[in-house]
Amino acid sequence: MKTYKIIEFFLSKIKKEKHTLSYPFSLREFLTIMSSKGTSAIRGVFLIKPFLKKSKGIVFAESGARIQFGHKIKAGSGLNLMKNSLINALSYDGVTIGDNFTLGKYAVIECTGVLRNVGSSLKIGNNVGINHYCFIGVRGDIEIGDNVIFGPRVNIFSENHNFEDIDVPIKNQGVTKGKTIVGNDVWIGANVSIMSGVKIGDGCVIAAGAVVTKDIPAFSIIGGVPAKIIKNRKENYE
Repeated sequence: MKTYKIIEFFLSKIKKEKHTLSYPFSLREFLTIMSSKGTSAIRGVFLIKPFLKKSKGIVFAESGARIQFGHKIKAGSGLNLMKNSLINALSYDGVTIGDNFTLGKYAVIECTGVLRNVGSSLKIGNNVGINHYCFIGVRGDIEIGDNVIFGPRVNIFSENHNFEDIDVPIKNQGVTKGKTIVGNDVWIGANVSIMSGVKIGDGCVIAAGAVVTKDIPAFSIIGGVPAKIIKNRKENYE
């Protein structure tokens, strides 16, 4: 059997869906990949999985990957935490993660920043990839659907600081939490910021650098600061 076929086999088993590779991996490349994944699996088994409230299958954890308050995390199979990523799960209703989830290098999921403002909840669907250096600030509720892909340095927020009283420091005026929702099959480009209370419909594409401040209907292609609808993907079928 060719080397890349072996890799396809293992990927299909782990991801529970068919994977087809075009690159002709050499035996040396295959062994390097397997060594890295094996080390991550061992680290995940001993340093991450025992501290989760619930998890299925293998957990992969690269060096420096951390969880805090793991008793608040329910994870599906194929959890993959890359180098120096962090999940702080201290929240009222915890963190629920579906199958085949990847948290990229130096990416942070933070449910609580200060103890006087504990976060609400985070729900992530199946087959979600959060790229390097992303930040998910879970103060209000955040929901992310299935088959969502994040570019690097995406930020999602679920609260705003109050600032109406000019005689009181902003930091002492409290916050307003909002429920932020990302639908299914959404592609979020690099350096996008999604603000508190926004709902992004299924099938949307968000251009790099956009700042999303309002609800976006399904299948929209959006971009800009603040983000505006450029076109609707359904137009291609009309």
